[in-house]
Amino acid sequence: MTPPSTRGRLAGSAKGITPLTILLSVALLVTPTINAFSTRIASTASTIAYSQHHTITRSNNPRRSSLWHPLSATASSGDTTDDTLYDVAILGSGPASCSLAALLAASPSTPKVVVLSKYADKRWVPNYGTWTEEWAALDKIYASHGVSGLMEKGVDTHWYDTDCFFGEDEGGTVQNEPEGMSKRTLGREYLRVSRDGLKEIFFGNNDEERKFDVIREDVLGSVINTNIYEPRGAVSFSSDHTELTLKESQKKIRAKIVVDGTGAETSFTIRDGRENEGYQIAYGVECRVEGEGVTADKVGDYDRKKMTLFDYRSEAWRKSNGLVEQSVINTPTFNYVMPLSDDVIFFEETSLVANPAVSFQECKNRLTARLAAQGVTMTDILEEEYCYIPMGGDIPRKGQRIIPIGAAAGVVHPSTGYQVARMLSSNVYFCDQIIEELAVGENNFDPDIAAARIIGKTWTPDSMRQRAFAVFGGDFLMKQNVMGLKGFFSGFFKLDEGMWAGFLAGWKNLPNNEYHDGWWPRVYFGIVFLTKLPPNVALDMAVSIVAYTLENGLDLIQSVTPLLGEPDTFDQSFQFRKNNGDVAAKWEAKEMMCAEAVEVEEVVA
Repeated sequence: MTPPSTRGRLAGSAKGITPLTILLSVALLVTPTINAFSTRIASTASTIAYSQHHTITRSNNPRRSSLWHPLSATASSGDTTDDTLYDVAILGSGPASCSLAALLAASPSTPKVVVLSKYADKRWVPNYGTWTEEWAALDKIYASHGVSGLMEKGVDTHWYDTDCFFGEDEGGTVQNEPEGMSKRTLGREYLRVSRDGLKEIFFGNNDEERKFDVIREDVLGSVINTNIYEPRGAVSFSSDHTELTLKESQKKIRAKIVVDGTGAETSFTIRDGRENEGYQIAYGVECRVEGEGVTADKVGDYDRKKMTLFDYRSEAWRKSNGLVEQSVINTPTFNYVMPLSDDVIFFEETSLVANPAVSFQECKNRLTARLAAQGVTMTDILEEEYCYIPMGGDIPRKGQRIIPIGAAAGVVHPSTGYQVARMLSSNVYFCDQIIEELAVGENNFDPDIAAARIIGKTWTPDSMRQRAFAVFGGDFLMKQNVMGLKGFFSGFFKLDEGMWAGFLAGWKNLPNNEYHDGWWPRVYFGIVFLTKLPPNVALDMAVSIVAYTLENGLDLIQSVTPLLGEPDTFDQSFQFRKNNGDVAAKWEAKEMMCAEAVEVEEVVA
């Protein structure tokens, strides 16, 4: 619908006609896609401002050259608009951005792609862990798309099995005061992703060999409403491309499709409902250890040959190191352990999900106390990691032309914080749809509809319903104390492996997703899961389902029944464009306004 301010100008009397009115009217009526262009030109203040100062022209879409021609960050005189029209501009240079760039560059159609990031050459900091089965599946998928080496170069360390500690006794029942000391072995392989190896696969080592362009500047702009950015002119939209402004050089970069890979707290994408998010906080440390608990086979209670996914025990240390016992009980954390070599261990004390977030210092203090209770002292600190992951909230708002990926798109698992495998899988569908949109040709390309279809490959109705199920899980976990979480995960890992593995992954293309990708598998999962939980946790979950639905609406119920239909797709809002309205009436209005106006400025779009 045309905004009121624009409607007033277009419908005003001849005496109120301005050059801008004529410009907008001609643009509305002359372009081949009448309603599509009029909606875009009237949809945002920034677009109208852009139209006041520039004549919009269509590029011939030059193909990419074999070498990268860098833009000068110091250029300040003359025309600041690069003549290149990119097929795809990707903001950010983390794994989400670079994996998409690599996939696009490897596609047979070889679209012209640019990555825009001041920190493109920086080392990736986070430690990524994932299940070997999932990584092997991604290795095959990426190799089939021309990007190979995930299992060869993309793995740092591999463990043949995974342990957990939930305070269980030998019979698998969670105990308290005293806590049970038995471990639960999951029988599933785990690995740590090689940050350096993964970046080499996706980003390469030098500009000459890289098959996409890199401009080492960030993009200016902050979204304040759908497709409206500040400062004015930082991001501008035309009928066939988007223009971006580089922060330092003020250069203008034009692209048919713009992708936002700048992370969960991006300034380019709107995700509503973020007040409902929880936050995963983790203090990680790669270090050497010593103490009476350090042996050839173990570091404290942790097997050197296995990865420890969860250690939720706290009774032995919750009163030490200045900790407040009730705080440890009410806002629990767990230890995540990766033995990397004979003398180097990675520990990460993690708050799974909380709001407000647990402090990093609290996590650090708890880790020190936990290890001390096991006779372990950290000595040489090789690397520290401060992990902050927003979880939950809504998926991106519909109608945005800049298309988010990865954490910016809300791909982070709302219950577990797992992201890297889900993001890499999502980017394959994302890449395929970008190629399809670009293949329609310039005369048929619509950047707004393309954006809706592309993000719609990430957030299909099925994936939205599956996410709603997981969002409830995150909300439930956020309210649990240490006994609740130990009981939850004790029951969770008593499920068949496919059921719990599928929930942890929870994404199309990843193994075991068939246990969760439909309403009936989710119903079955929920029923079986309730039978595995301790009675008090099962009762709490049943009550929480009712309370959550009353507070948040029917999204959770929609995820487990076909009776409430499906969520709206991202491209549904563009279906009205098939109807161009009464073209004769619009031409008549244009001719009558032009008869009393001064001079009509043609806009070529």
